[in-house]
Amino acid sequence: MRRVTADLHIHTCLSPCGDLSMDPKRVVDRALRAGLDLIAICDHNSTGNCAAVMEAARGKKLCVLPGCEICTAEEVHVVALFEGLEEACGFQGYLDAHLSGTNTPEVFGYQIEADAEGRFIGECTDLLMGALDQGVSEVAEAVRHSGGLVICAHIDRPSFSVISQLGFMPPDLAPDAVEVTLPGIHGGFDLAQAAGFPVVTASDAHYPEDVGRWTTLLDVEAPAFAELSMALRGEAGRAVQGFEGLQGVASSWRSA
Repeated sequence: MRRVTADLHIHTCLSPCGDLSMDPKRVVDRALRAGLDLIAICDHNSTGNCAAVMEAARGKKLCVLPGCEICTAEEVHVVALFEGLEEACGFQGYLDAHLSGTNTPEVFGYQIEADAEGRFIGECTDLLMGALDQGVSEVAEAVRHSGGLVICAHIDRPSFSVISQLGFMPPDLAPDAVEVTLPGIHGGFDLAQAAGFPVVTASDAHYPEDVGRWTTLLDVEAPAFAELSMALRGEAGRAVQGFEGLQGVASSWRSA
């Protein structure tokens, strides 16, 4: 086994609230500088920049998982992680079928598609800041149907979390993990509300300096989707072993 440092919730310039400097190349460069072994790309309601980040990391000591951060009909944020691009692209069809509206960049922010070199190549016009017409349990079922992992995002925050929006964990949801911010883990949140599910933390980075700000430590054979899945289940000696935060790093993270 080896100790792996993972940041499982990172946005790119495709997210309307993501800084335009969060292009695929810069995300990978920052992840390597932060000493990360495993990252996941989780733009709002889209997997569109995942391929470019994975390409930017090719040949480097960094595993990139494709994913997205979904906003359900109840405005609960759910992180979905996939093993590869085939699964992520298949799930994109589900997102496209259940998300409506057109983005207004001047209001919600620009949604930039970029290549592995960091060049801007297009702009997504869908309203990625919007909510799907599917409830949280329906979204979780669709993620699992595509072979993905379901993580309830930032459940300690006062908005866009399963706790803030519903007040409880739906019995039929059964996520693979719940995400709690590091300050929450260190005393600002009653972990009993994690309902006994595995707990992870991540940066939810929207700015380059936040990549790797908060991380989850895993004991696994290698930084990979299958190994992460086993660690969350506590199988075959794999496990979530703790959490870390970078010291002395100025953060632009906002709790809203």
